[in-house]
Amino acid sequence: MSELLNAMAASMQADMNRVNTVAHNIANSNTTGYKRLFTLGGDVQAGALADGRQGAMSRTGSDLDLAIEGPGYFSAQDNGGAYLSRGGALRLDSRGRLVLAQSGMPLEGEQGEIFLQPGAFRVADDGQVFQKELAVARIKLVYPAKDARLEAAGNGLYRVSGAMVDPKDLGGPGRLRQGFLEMSNVNSTREMVELMEATRHFESVQKAVQGMDAVWDKALRSLGEF
Repeated sequence: MSELLNAMAASMQADMNRVNTVAHNIANSNTTGYKRLFTLGGDVQAGALADGRQGAMSRTGSDLDLAIEGPGYFSAQDNGGAYLSRGGALRLDSRGRLVLAQSGMPLEGEQGEIFLQPGAFRVADDGQVFQKELAVARIKLVYPAKDARLEAAGNGLYRVSGAMVDPKDLGGPGRLRQGFLEMSNVNSTREMVELMEATRHFESVQKAVQGMDAVWDKALRSLGEF
């Protein structure tokens, strides 16, 4: 009896985790570069896997907007550690550093932080950054393994646990497109369907637990009459 109740409790917890993940996806359906998260068997204790499918490209025409076509993530670091992002909306801070617009974290280049002079700049598809046709930096892309687990950290950032791999293992390196942003790959309609399925399953298991509890209570009352 206790084993069955434990199994039902675990099932309900998995449904709750699934609901929380779906709700997070829906909340980020308009976040640029956001990758839909999903759980394996409802387990989100070690983070979630990210759906690596490409989001739609939106042309902005701004030099400060970058999209990654193909695999790979931008890298950013602060005192709290290393983070990954697919959100390529950038800005220059007061020091002339190229930073992620949402979080203000400096975008990592192959040689560290990227500093630019005032004025136009160009980003080639391999990440080389040019000012006045002089190469001044190269944007760093990193490549988590397909089974790496990502933890959403807000502002379009992820913490990652798992190995980094050579881009050849993922079909080749990602290519940068300046003047574009990648949209979220969340399908809101699909997420709503999954939310309803998880909610209904939770309610059905909850009713079963309540029914067993009523049977158990009746049995105890009957025994007390003897």
